[in-house]
Amino acid sequence: MRVQFAIAAILGIGGLIALTLAQDIGRLGEAFSMLGPAIAAVCFFRAIPIAAHTLGWRAVMAPGDRPGFGSMLVMRWIGESINTLLPVGQVGGDVARARLMAASGVRTQTAGAQVAVDFLLGIVSQAAFALMGVGALLLTAPGIAASFQAVAGTLVLVLLAGLLAALQRKGFFGGLSGIAKKVMGEETSSRLARGAAELDREVASILGDRPRMLAGFGWRLAGWLTHVGEAWILLSALGLPTNLETALALESLTWAIRSAAFLIPGAIGAQEGAIVAVGLLLGVPAESALALALAKRAREILVCGPGLLVWLFTERRGIKGLLAPERQN
Repeated sequence: MRVQFAIAAILGIGGLIALTLAQDIGRLGEAFSMLGPAIAAVCFFRAIPIAAHTLGWRAVMAPGDRPGFGSMLVMRWIGESINTLLPVGQVGGDVARARLMAASGVRTQTAGAQVAVDFLLGIVSQAAFALMGVGALLLTAPGIAASFQAVAGTLVLVLLAGLLAALQRKGFFGGLSGIAKKVMGEETSSRLARGAAELDREVASILGDRPRMLAGFGWRLAGWLTHVGEAWILLSALGLPTNLETALALESLTWAIRSAAFLIPGAIGAQEGAIVAVGLLLGVPAESALALALAKRAREILVCGPGLLVWLFTERRGIKGLLAPERQN
């Protein structure tokens, strides 16, 4: 996978350079200079989506397994920072969240199941968010030639969400342990199979709890919808006409393409290309759209860079006391 990530990163960086050189550099610099205060604003605003996604993750947990909200907010921030800045296929942060939960005192299988279900809800809610974005795009620019591609890309997310849900119901982790049995010794594979079976039971238990699933989905969808505020702030700072449909289409479809480009570290190049392409469909000049994309990169570094430092600190110093579970009756 390191080779694939390296090749994808090179292609992404090359695409970003080509995209930048294709613009009027003077206009690009002028547009980006207008976004200084807005970048600071979206850095602070980022706390709102992270908090909403944290509440979605928290909602799928049994009350007795829930750490304090502040502790979970830190874990969510760390997970997002890892997925955003490191070449981990946008799933390494979720593994880190499960590890942090287990280190805080929650049973390993329980922590893993909670993160697995939250991951599923994240994909399902993002698919709903992307469908909203397609609708907003068609309302803003009806009859566009790219509408079919936008719908097709969103359907990929919907199908992925359905496939993941079906696999989790049928024992996803047990299936993985069956594959591992072919390459590992009998003792190791048997131990993995027992752990996978318990993990599948935990997942099935959560999936069968409809109130917890609905609450988790609701908060996760709310988290995606709050992302629209970031696009609104940046578009307004550029002095462009801004409405809900434009901000929704730009943000949701950019996230859909970023998720599809999971092999590219940080979706570098792909995210910028998506913002420029969707921006042009919405009437945003290419230089302004690319300046907005670069502002998003700056926000990622400013918000997620410290998150990586916090993660390294917790790994070195231990988190048992810092993230102690908040037992509830």
